[in-house]
Amino acid sequence: MKENEEEKVEQEPAAENQENEEKANSEELNNLTYEELLEKVDSLKEDALRSAAELENHKKRTANELINALKYANSELLMSLIPSITSLEKALDNSEDEKKIDREGILLILDSFEKTLENFNIVPIKPTGEDFDPEKHEAVSTVNNSGEKDNIVSSTLERGWSLNERVIKPALVVVNKNN
Repeated sequence: MKENEEEKVEQEPAAENQENEEKANSEELNNLTYEELLEKVDSLKEDALRSAAELENHKKRTANELINALKYANSELLMSLIPSITSLEKALDNSEDEKKIDREGILLILDSFEKTLENFNIVPIKPTGEDFDPEKHEAVSTVNNSGEKDNIVSSTLERGWSLNERVIKPALVVVNKNN
């Protein structure tokens, strides 16, 4: 019972303060001229428009952040899978013809991995023969092949990976540099 009385006592001064502020604002408005009132109205309209625009921008920004968070949520999974795929590719490169059964099994596993990843918009970057792009490629070495154009990816040591067109892991490449 005492708690309710205390709450009422606390609420009463807050209500009184609000009433006093409203009276003061009312008296202030009564003392303004017609032109000053019009300026005050215009100022309040501008404030309301500015607040509405800020709210709309905040909504758009939040929506974009949410879309990007959902779009790139799988990037951590991809980073965990890349070493396994790279190991399978290295095993293929190092396998001998006499182990054809092992090679075919590894190829099937690798193809299955790639198809699953493509279903989630995770695609490999295969840059051999393309212009070197530091956004997608990481140059590990350079060669001097006079028959090729300058700044062309001569060979790919490890494929890169992108998720929804954002590079998650750049391709490790050898770039042609003509001296």
